[in-house]
Amino acid sequence: MRIVVIGGGAAGMSTASRIKRIKPDFDVMVFESSNMVSHAPCGIPYFLEGLFNDESLFMHYTPDYFINVRGIKVRTNVSVVKVYDNFILTNTGERVEWDYLVLATGSIPRIPSAHISGDRVFTIHHPSRAMETRKLLESANTVGIVGSGYIGLEVAEAMRVKGKEVIMVSRSSHPLSRSLDGDMSVLIIDEMVRSGVKVKLNESLIEVSKQGGSQVIMTDSGKYIVDAVVLATGVVPNVELANMLNLRIGETGAVWVNEHMITSNERIYAVGDVAETINVVTGKPYWHPFGTTANKMGYIAGSNIAGLRLRFPGVAGTSMTRFMNLYAASTGLTEREAIRHGLKVASVIIKAETRARYYPGHGELTVKLIAERGSGRIIGGQFIGNDGGQVLGRVNTLASLILKRATVEDLFLSDLAYLPPVTQVWDPLIIAARQLFNKL
Repeated sequence: MRIVVIGGGAAGMSTASRIKRIKPDFDVMVFESSNMVSHAPCGIPYFLEGLFNDESLFMHYTPDYFINVRGIKVRTNVSVVKVYDNFILTNTGERVEWDYLVLATGSIPRIPSAHISGDRVFTIHHPSRAMETRKLLESANTVGIVGSGYIGLEVAEAMRVKGKEVIMVSRSSHPLSRSLDGDMSVLIIDEMVRSGVKVKLNESLIEVSKQGGSQVIMTDSGKYIVDAVVLATGVVPNVELANMLNLRIGETGAVWVNEHMITSNERIYAVGDVAETINVVTGKPYWHPFGTTANKMGYIAGSNIAGLRLRFPGVAGTSMTRFMNLYAASTGLTEREAIRHGLKVASVIIKAETRARYYPGHGELTVKLIAERGSGRIIGGQFIGNDGGQVLGRVNTLASLILKRATVEDLFLSDLAYLPPVTQVWDPLIIAARQLFNKL
């Protein structure tokens, strides 16, 4: 049995590894167009900041490890250019037949429709180009960032830490608009302004052009002259090969799959950023291009190809980031999303101290809890604070409750731990649940 996996990122290598764990005799081949497998794009902003210099650290395991220890045939720097019903063709002219095919082709940067030109315009997407990008950005004194999502904020922090002037331009009304409501994002805006980032919101991009030795960002509200531009305008599923195979494309633009990660062709699986899933709150198609989701999708696909019967239930959409001294995380729907989906919403925002008042070093955690009016079902939560562990613990707790369709009452009655150095006797989640009772 030969399985060909196209794409050696988190999803692809997770799939291949799971197959070989269950069926060591299966012939598993992975084709990766770059020189890295099992790579971590989320580390690029920290590399740009200079927190580490060894590019090999982007890989959790090296190609040699997968080849020699796990018995997977890994082909790096080889692109698959054509796919057919039972074989593929590579850019090296190689023809490889397959019994099962796994598309793990990931995502590609979303480039704005505006005119873009110049030799100092970058996207932050694949770690194989991280060193090149870092070297070019090092000579810039002023960096313009187009977009205010996760990558935009993290690159803005990296550039400010490096002592560069940063101008962020976004068409959104507030940063992290897909994860936070405006009443929470204001905390992020304050932190950005405090750190020296010039934040330009509600501005639509018209053009990025070269002017002498500079780059010019032109919007419908202003003109900004910078030394380099980072396009942090999101990503889209890389469905080029899926289209060659005439696979069904879902509502989100990613490849449609069932709960076993099988596409509209029963011998082809899709995993990771290229694959669509289900939002567990709405029950509707959803796209969540994050490594945590990709790894689990690969595990499920590999298990099913190897003969087990596992299902992927969907995601709550949990994510987390940091800007300077603030950590921000969310799970489920924002209040704005919930209303757009026709849900009747109740929400509350509370501020709580992160430790007992008598214990030194306590900080503040802001929590927004969102529930469905009437049923009391928890449908979302947002967290911002200066202690990453505090934020992480709460968002993960709430994500698990959302997956199990828990109610505000379930949360209020949850038996959460208490220790003065790390929380109050009334946990911030419990306080939020208690206050939300009155609005349901």
